[in-house]
Formats: sequence, structure tokens, C-alpha cells
Amino acid sequence: MPNADTNDGPLQGVRVLDIGTMLGGGHCTSLLADFGAEVIHVELPERGDSLRGMGPFKNERSLRWAVVGRGKKSVTVDLHTIDGQNLVRQLVAISDVVTENYRPGKIKEWNLGFDELRTINPGVILLSLSGYGQTGPKSQLAGFGRVIEAASGMMNQTGERDGPPFQMGVPIVDYIAGTFGAMAVSMALYDRVGNDGEGQWIDLSLYESVIRVLDSLITRQDVLGDTPERMGNRYINVAPSDVFKTRDERYVFHSSATQTVFVRLMTAIGRTDLLDDERYATNTARISPDAGIENINDIVQAWFSSRDLDEVMRAMEEHDVPCSPVNTMVEVTEDPQLLERDSLIKRNYAGVGDVMMPGLVPKFSGTPGSVSHAGPMIGEHTSEVLGELLGLTPDDLDGLSDRGVI
Repeated sequence: MPNADTNDGPLQGVRVLDIGTMLGGGHCTSLLADFGAEVIHVELPERGDSLRGMGPFKNERSLRWAVVGRGKKSVTVDLHTIDGQNLVRQLVAISDVVTENYRPGKIKEWNLGFDELRTINPGVILLSLSGYGQTGPKSQLAGFGRVIEAASGMMNQTGERDGPPFQMGVPIVDYIAGTFGAMAVSMALYDRVGNDGEGQWIDLSLYESVIRVLDSLITRQDVLGDTPERMGNRYINVAPSDVFKTRDERYVFHSSATQTVFVRLMTAIGRTDLLDDERYATNTARISPDAGIENINDIVQAWFSSRDLDEVMRAMEEHDVPCSPVNTMVEVTEDPQLLERDSLIKRNYAGVGDVMMPGLVPKFSGTPGSVSHAGPMIGEHTSEVLGELLGLTPDDLDGLSDRGVI
């Protein structure tokens, strides 16, 4: 892993002005910062980004902010004021990218819409992340990640067959959309090179981001008229596939995603006789109503139930069967695979000390990037950015502070 004080990532030299808040946009810009972009995050004076108020906490500091705010510069500017809007417009003039995640139309009220921004800087790329998109009948609805998880149908696929829908254990919708956002910004920067330096407006929605990763569920519904329902840990398209319980009450996940894997599994559990049984010989047969997904999963479960975890894992590894214990965070944070590859790193977080967080994904051989620091203090870089980039004097900064603009 490169030195944390330097960043030689592929986005070095790109300046991103992040005027948004919360998680989706924040994850997007943290990814850009990981790989070299200078991210200037504009926050409200005193209150800061709303993520700072979200737990878990240590010494009254948000541990979520430590990760999402990493590598960024924090500048406090009140966008509700004319002076604050003018400061942001000056920063737009020297930035490559602007990101925001307010309700559609809000930044236009602040005279920061795309038409205004491209007048200031024709090369600027604006990423607007919203719940449902900038247009359409739902565009003005409030849309947070968990709400979108329900609206998209994803939540309806999670949970036991006869139980209620379950939400995911992490805010996956925001992270999916944020990752799409970082990809979109990178593509727009590439396009700008061959487009006479012209920027563009990226309309990204939480809703459509999740729709894009729904596997073949929408196509299945359209073509077959088949509405997939919850199946717990079993999978409608593959069998066997489940979280299996061992004799010593540990959980292991396995999915026979290919026929080759199924053959290896049957060999490992001593049931090669099933390979010649027409009910189980192919995946198509195994998931058919006649065979019943439950049948083959129950057969595999019976084998797991008669053995402890160590014995199960030895057998699976000996026969090259992909599976894993369902690990706790204790086991994840101690995983030698992650530690050896610097996929878990520690950075100092003011008021807390060194904190562990995910490393960089993916890994570049030539321009690996780095994480310079955990989430900054509110306004930690206000004087630096406004002074060095905009040429404001200490008296200018004092005046803006006295008026509550910064």
C-alpha cells in the first residue's frame, strides 16, 4: 500500500467539489478520493454533513463519517446565503466535477443548476444523485436508500418464505448508487477528453441503480409472468444453494453455481449416485417443481448436520468446492487474506485514534491510490481552500465567519 500522505491514483489532478450530504454521494466521492481526486466537501457551518450525526459513535465522533469522509477536505459554506453561493461558484470555476444529492430542482434555487454551472465552467461535470431521478412522476418524492430498497422489489426478495420482507443489514442501495456514481464520473472525464473539453450532466437515481442489479428478475417477470417470491437462503435459479448448519452449530454457505461444482460437491459428500438420478442430474432438473429445490438442499443439509465445521471445510477444500463459513465481523477483521493484501487499513481519526476501515478496491499496478486520512473535522480545510484556491485574505475569512457564511 502506498504511503498514506501521497496519492498517485489514476484521478490525480482531478478536483471534485462535493456539495451533497449523506451516504450515496458521500460514498461516490470517497471512491474518487481513494484514487487521487482532490475532493472538497462543502458542509453547513457548525452542523456539518448529516452523516456526522449518524452512529456508531466513539467519543462523540461518528465512525461512519470516519470511512465515508476519508481523504476529503472539509470546507464550511452556507449555501442558503448569497455569499455562500458565490463562494461555491468561484470553486466551480476551478473544479472538474461537482456532485450533489438534493431533491431535483433544489440546486437551481441556489443558482447552481447545470445551466448556471456550465456558464461558469463549460468543462464541468455535474453528478446529481436523487431518489428517483431528475424527471418522471416520482422525481419529487423523498427517496432514501431503505425506501428505495422496498420500492425496487429488492426487499421483497429477502426473508423467509412465509415471513415478512427483510431489509439488508447494511445500506446497500446507497453504496450501489455511489459506486455507479464514481464509475459515471470517471466515464464522463474520459469522454470530456475527446469532446473538446465539454462537460455534461449525469442524472443518477438510487432507484434505477438498484433496478440495474436485480439479476434477471425483471426479465423473468416479463417473459414468464413468474413473480419470484422470498425463499429464505435458498435460491430460485440454483440448487443446491443455501446456508447450511453444521453439527457444532456453525453456518456455512454453498451454492452449486455450475454443474462442475455440483459434481465436486456430490463427490465430497459421498453421493455420486445422485449424478445419475434424473431428478438431480442437471440444475434445470434440480430447480424444477417436480424435483423440488428443497429435496436436494435437504440432502446436503443432512450431510452438514452430521459433521463439525472443521471437517466440513476440509472436505470442501479437498474437493475444490467453493463455500465459506458465515463469518462474524471479528473473523473478517482478523482474516489474513484481507490483512496481507492491505484490504483492511488503519488511519488516524481525530478524537478517536487509529481506526480500521476497508482498503482500496480495486488494486491498480501502476496508479494504486491511497487513503490519506479518515474523515476530517468540520471545516478543517476552510481557510486552506478558500485562502489558497480563491485568494481570500484572513480578514475576508473573518468577515465571512462573522456573517455565518463559513
